[in-house]
Amino acid sequence: MISKPNRSPRGPILPFLLLLLSTADASHVVSGTTARLPMSLSTVIQDLEAEGASYVTTAAFLTSQSVRRSTCSSLLRSLFSISGEGDHDDEVIYGETTAFGKKLDDDDDDEGSDADGGGSGVAIACPSRGEATVSEVSSTVVACGGTVVYVADEVDLGRGEGLFDALGPAVERLLAARAAAESGDGGGGTTLKHRPSTLIVVFTGAASAAEIESSRRLFEASAAKMLRSIIQPVAATSHRATKLSDVFDRIEYVSSNEKDVDMQLCPAGGKVGRKNSPSAREPAEVAGSVRTVVEAGLVENVGPMVEMAAKVPVKQACPRLMGNAVDLAAARVLGPLAKTCLEECLSLVRTSCGADGKKVVPEFGSLCDASVSRALRDFDAAASKTKRFQKSPVAKRIRADLLENLHSELSDVYDVQVSALQAAAFDAFRARLNKLRITPNLANDMNDAAKTSLDEFATAAKKLRPSSSASWTGLSDQIANVRTKFARHNAERLLAARASGQFRPVPRKGVTVGMHWLLPKPFGNDYRQEPWLEHTADDLVFAPVDGVTDVGGGDVRTGDWRKGVVPAPTSGEMMYLK
Repeated sequence: MISKPNRSPRGPILPFLLLLLSTADASHVVSGTTARLPMSLSTVIQDLEAEGASYVTTAAFLTSQSVRRSTCSSLLRSLFSISGEGDHDDEVIYGETTAFGKKLDDDDDDEGSDADGGGSGVAIACPSRGEATVSEVSSTVVACGGTVVYVADEVDLGRGEGLFDALGPAVERLLAARAAAESGDGGGGTTLKHRPSTLIVVFTGAASAAEIESSRRLFEASAAKMLRSIIQPVAATSHRATKLSDVFDRIEYVSSNEKDVDMQLCPAGGKVGRKNSPSAREPAEVAGSVRTVVEAGLVENVGPMVEMAAKVPVKQACPRLMGNAVDLAAARVLGPLAKTCLEECLSLVRTSCGADGKKVVPEFGSLCDASVSRALRDFDAAASKTKRFQKSPVAKRIRADLLENLHSELSDVYDVQVSALQAAAFDAFRARLNKLRITPNLANDMNDAAKTSLDEFATAAKKLRPSSSASWTGLSDQIANVRTKFARHNAERLLAARASGQFRPVPRKGVTVGMHWLLPKPFGNDYRQEPWLEHTADDLVFAPVDGVTDVGGGDVRTGDWRKGVVPAPTSGEMMYLK
């Protein structure tokens, strides 16, 4: 038996541990953000640059229609190898995080690696399906240079629907931006010129190579139909895209079990972390792509104003910023000013109403009118110092947004004020009921108390509404709600008093009905008879007061005396035939 020499365990284990530590420290999530796309990519790029990344690759993570939200969340973490053990891994949450940055492992043994640089990173935009608009998704894909990681569900592949609800408009916008960049119109800027792109398609229901190949054929057939249906730019230097390879420089089809997809984003097929990768760009250049998309007006409803700080959406469309120096200056100067005016107005109102807004201010409407007028007056005074802003559409949009956001924010405080006033009115109504005595007229007394309390509430509620509150809850609806609440409470209290035996209503008076024996038809003619029997052709006369009453005994026994008496509902006396 040959014995093996004893080796120290410190020799082989120490390099292995160092390798694990270096791998864990090298590739990790740097940060995540919940800001709006595509502007949130700029924040992630800055964080990557702060971590020492000299080159950044951007990509958009999109899914088809039938991919469930839980599946999107798990695929986002598995495809980009987010284990949850990193310091910032918990910042990547699908549906909340709009973009995150990941610092990649530096391969010093690579010939193309930059030993003197700080390495590379990827910035992944992950717009949530159902929450991000089509415009946000399309502008994000343009800002990422057309590099997309797309998850295609097997259900959508089978039926041929729901595959390109988000990707189709994004491809249309990407082709238009590229054409504008090549023609020099400025719509797509110079950053999109000759920028290679990669499309990685992830199939959820495919595991083997044969299944992936079958899914690929279905996907490309549906993509060809999509490309025929979208609007493509017409230019002498460009040809119409008929297949995906006309749009993307590199296309890869993988299964949902794939890992480290972010390392496969290089259009040349190598590692994305290399310096010479066509997708690797300097952080300033990538940030310039995002800025170009925003300034070119490719993002709808992105105001350079209060919308980022407001809780409510702005209803108007944002004017396109086509590089006008006055518009850009207006956005830079008046945006923060509008935000300050909004905060000062809300602070003034909340000082009077309390932090929660439940302190009822009797003249809340006048307070709102004065606060809004003061905010607009301060804004106009500051904006009028620069005469060039008076004709700027951006300056007009900022002012309109400020007014809209003032009314929207104050409407929330108004709703709290009305709720507090309703509670106070109900307490006063109950106090008024407690002073009533239990009498047979208790129901009427309770109704009178409800009417008095309702009138007081209506008078006070009118003072809560400012002059410009057309879009707020109507006063008639609020009064109707209080009236219903009062009536329901009265009914419950009355039932409780009756059940306890304390309340007995006033007895009802009887109705006496008398009939004269000479009136065979006391309630009018009997229309069930023949028509010629209902009315007589002879004249009618009033019976004399002295009392010719007389239907003789013989007539009663022998004749039909009923033909001689006709009732007259309009007269109190008998009428006889002539």
